[in-house]
Amino acid sequence: MTFAAKDDTMTIRPLEGVRVLDFTHGVAGPYCTMVLGDLGADVIKVEKPKRGDATRYMNVSDKFAADIPRIGGDYFLAVNRNKRSVTIDMKQPEGRDLCLELAKHADVTVQNFRPGVMGRLGLDYSSLRRQNPKLICANLSAWGQTGALSQHPGMDVAVQARSGLMSITGVPGSDEPVRPGASLADFGGGIYLVAAVLTALYHRERTGEGQEVNVSLFDATMSLLSNYAVAVLDGDAELGRMGSGHPQLVPYQAFPTADTAIVISAGTNKIYREMCAVMGCQELADDPRFESNPDRVKNRDVLVPILSEITRSKSMVEWVEIFEAGGIPCAPVNDMKTAYSDLAETAEDMVCEINHPEAGQIHVTGVPFKFSNMAGDIRRHPPMLGEHTAEILGDLLALGDKEIESLSDRGVI
Repeated sequence: MTFAAKDDTMTIRPLEGVRVLDFTHGVAGPYCTMVLGDLGADVIKVEKPKRGDATRYMNVSDKFAADIPRIGGDYFLAVNRNKRSVTIDMKQPEGRDLCLELAKHADVTVQNFRPGVMGRLGLDYSSLRRQNPKLICANLSAWGQTGALSQHPGMDVAVQARSGLMSITGVPGSDEPVRPGASLADFGGGIYLVAAVLTALYHRERTGEGQEVNVSLFDATMSLLSNYAVAVLDGDAELGRMGSGHPQLVPYQAFPTADTAIVISAGTNKIYREMCAVMGCQELADDPRFESNPDRVKNRDVLVPILSEITRSKSMVEWVEIFEAGGIPCAPVNDMKTAYSDLAETAEDMVCEINHPEAGQIHVTGVPFKFSNMAGDIRRHPPMLGEHTAEILGDLLALGDKEIESLSDRGVI
């Protein structure tokens, strides 16, 4: 692994010199490889000829619907920057052989097919390591590589359901399961796999050894819910839907105001007393029913309505000014456009506009990692389907124009 800055004025990229062969599709895997690309890795995304990644068809905006899958839908554009796209039919023997040859030039492979698929294609860890013993093969699955659920199909919403997350999300008293507005299982699993890949790269630096790495969305999501493990498994606690509230902290939720909602997070006894002071309800700080956080949790059904009546007396903006002046953690409940506006004001490099050769200017979120002497960056637009096939096969595998044309004519690429 070698690192080299492009010029004297540019800070080094953390994963400069690392090449990732990306067999992923959907959301969780591509999010993982996008993060690796943001950190400087050269990510080569292998897609199906003609159809490409499934997220090329996921779209809520009319702007990008006209040229799917060549450009991709807005979901694809959001999670596939900093990658080069090569189209290869891995089911054809020649396509498999091309992937094996590409693996010789890679440091990491990432895949998220159902367990066993890569083995049937001849592209599993045992096959790839024969080509490249130092290779790190990262596998992402819904339910794990082994075990009772390993062969079950699974996507983000199924993992959220089985993990219990949907049972604690939604309006109190409702029996309707609610999926959070973000794909938490997918993105959580992707981030866990990033951490695993980086750990394996560090191990290889020390030992020279490649290895196989496995992460499941189910494991990752349950890990994100680990604050409930002791309460449920040892304390027999029964958790349910609490809206914006928290089962272990009060007050720690959204409250109504004269116009829109505001979140107040008084997570300690000290902050709770200070909150009561700025709200003009000191008697609630001295009330023995609310003296400690366990008391407030026990009596939330009494305390929350009282606080709600008080917060309704002023506008959200007025309360934000009052709470911020008093050092009380709070926030408006933004819609998404306002959230991006706030983000741009908070960190100007976190809302970026990049130029796509066909889609024009598009906005993407920036790189959230901040280092003192390194930097991630956005170097490449989300690739068009097969945009770099000839470039990659020519540069890495030394195939000539006629060979590439022949492979294309036979549907291999």
